[in-house]
Amino acid sequence: MKIITKTKELKNILGSINNLSESIGLVLTMGNIHAGHLSLIKEAQNNNKLVITSIFINPTQFDNDDDYKSYPKTLDQDIVKLKSSNCDLLYLPTVHEIYPKGLVIEKSTLKYRNILCDGHRPDHFDGVTTVVNTFFDIIKPKNSYFGEKDYQQMKLIDEMVKIKKIDVNVVSCLSIRDKNGMSLSSRNSNFTQKQSEIFESLAKKIKLLVKTLKKNNLKANFNQFKKELSKININKIDYLEIRDEKNLEITSNHHHARLFIAVFIDKIRIIDNFKLY
Repeated sequence: MKIITKTKELKNILGSINNLSESIGLVLTMGNIHAGHLSLIKEAQNNNKLVITSIFINPTQFDNDDDYKSYPKTLDQDIVKLKSSNCDLLYLPTVHEIYPKGLVIEKSTLKYRNILCDGHRPDHFDGVTTVVNTFFDIIKPKNSYFGEKDYQQMKLIDEMVKIKKIDVNVVSCLSIRDKNGMSLSSRNSNFTQKQSEIFESLAKKIKLLVKTLKKNNLKANFNQFKKELSKININKIDYLEIRDEKNLEITSNHHHARLFIAVFIDKIRIIDNFKLY
């Protein structure tokens, strides 16, 4: 696996490979590589001649500096995992490489806004789409792979690609879930023992809720569910909503709908979504 830190060097390598730009698969990460990331790499390997993974903790998508600084950093372990996965190339740029003129963000998409995470983190997705657009421009992949855990993010990136007429396929991949049913997340590596216990209790309650919603197609009693969460010390909830997965509008019809959640265990934000069909 080649490790490249300079954008110019990466472009030279890609430019020297005749016609390979037609089959580059890209997996964008912020590191702390887990089985979810590795599943994206495997999917990319199945459909592309060359697979590039990036590790870049993007400062413009964080709500505050403390959150940015505390994001888990496990580069040495990440490199070992990526080499074991037979990834072809790791792009490991500095902030200056990605933002040579200083930190800037562009508001490129207006669809799927002011709801879910965007309603609670107003500038977050502008930071995401800006940096993803930069990576697409540098690497020019044929396909780029995203997990469904960050479902709204995936929809926004797909919309940005359409608006900007970028020649890349945004490939949606199923979330890889822990044995408790929750999607794997890098932030979960920051859990203390007590927080891990709360997370396990949360997983059990959500699993039961999803089972009930699937079975009865009932209108969810989220007020009661919030009371259940408060019993396990989850008191900050950004949203618990059922939305159509195609347009992300609130729906009472569970056909093509998902339960979207965002809650906090202390200061650690947990997001996930669950099919209701």
